[in-house]
Amino acid sequence: MTGISGALRKLGDVVGEDHLLTATAAVAPYAVDGQPPLAVAFPGSAEEVAALLGAAAEAKLSVMARGAGSHLYLGSPPEPIGLIAVLTRLNQVVEYDAGDLTVTAQAGMSVGALQGVGGGHGQMFPLDPPGPDSATLGGIVSANLAGPMRMRHGSARDLVIGMRVALSTGEIIKTGGRTVKNVAGYDLGKLFVGSLGSAGMILEVTARLTPLPEAEAAMAAALSPQEAADAAAWVVSSRLEPSACEVLNHTAAEKLGPALPVATEPGKQVILVGLSGEGVAIERQERDIRARIPSSARLDAGVVRDVWRGARSLAYPGNGAVLLRASVPISSLHRMVDAVSALDGWTAVARAGDGLVFASPPLEAEPAEVLRHLSALRSRAASLGGHTVLESASVEMKRRFGVWGEMANADLMRELKRSYDPAGILGCGRFGV
Repeated sequence: MTGISGALRKLGDVVGEDHLLTATAAVAPYAVDGQPPLAVAFPGSAEEVAALLGAAAEAKLSVMARGAGSHLYLGSPPEPIGLIAVLTRLNQVVEYDAGDLTVTAQAGMSVGALQGVGGGHGQMFPLDPPGPDSATLGGIVSANLAGPMRMRHGSARDLVIGMRVALSTGEIIKTGGRTVKNVAGYDLGKLFVGSLGSAGMILEVTARLTPLPEAEAAMAAALSPQEAADAAAWVVSSRLEPSACEVLNHTAAEKLGPALPVATEPGKQVILVGLSGEGVAIERQERDIRARIPSSARLDAGVVRDVWRGARSLAYPGNGAVLLRASVPISSLHRMVDAVSALDGWTAVARAGDGLVFASPPLEAEPAEVLRHLSALRSRAASLGGHTVLESASVEMKRRFGVWGEMANADLMRELKRSYDPAGILGCGRFGV
């Protein structure tokens, strides 16, 4: 116990005793997949984060980064957690260049707060992840989460142009730059995006912004599965410039409720097309959609954002719900949707421009039945040239089914982790390498 007590004292020396929790009752709320940490620290600066990592590495304490905790259900069940570093005190804008459409913000700032900063200048951070009001910038980037607007603006991997990252050696490194033109050489930042903190702890993010659109609209149509597949393929390949295009199976459409201006009949799928930009351009695109999909209807302006918020929630329901994310070639998306829809009560939300399908079983489904269906869906995705990730489930189901499936380039990822985390303390095994 002397070693652990000494290590905890060093952590307290770094952040101050007022910003370190060690009592069993105090750390219990910070458990991840039922695994509580030995300590929880609240660093107030990048230098304190780096010093925490250095002290943890010396004491061989595993470390996990945490923001608001909105999406800690992602990833494999963690190995024993020595320290959770909560970065919510790092929540400031570091630099805002409105002329260059870039912003640098600390990792603990919420995405919603960042959107508010940009909105005051007629600009936005074009990432619409689930739970943006609470989810932190570092957490979203670390998980590479995005919402329906990914089709037009890309994911965090596309929008982030620079970072400051703390390594387990106690060093702070910079990747990329603060201008969109900085494109020389390998983009090291992409190593940290989506890695769940397994290679380094994100401290600051520099990202591209985009002007706020003059107007927003959305069109919806209830179609047969084949008609929905054809309509989605047309939207993706047409001259339209949609901000989003999603296909919902009957179960998913029913959950969105009366906000949809189309009947959600059994056997039908709903296609949702988001439009944003100048009013005249939206009107032209609406006419094109009506010409190609005569049964389509425009959503009332007052419910457009609510519908997309609902679609994000369907893709990432949280609350312990089982969620499988399948990534398949765009040309095979409809086949994956059909495979999910063939399962009684399963929800399917497909992002037509990205080849992603989010599948969830009914909450009352028996675990053995869910496991059987998950295996079938994983096999189906593989047969289509894709792969699956079990984004959310109980700890037992994660262990029995496997979160990551067959990981391509796993050996390369392990080698990269060893290079940037030689102490092997970061991530607590959530990333699977």
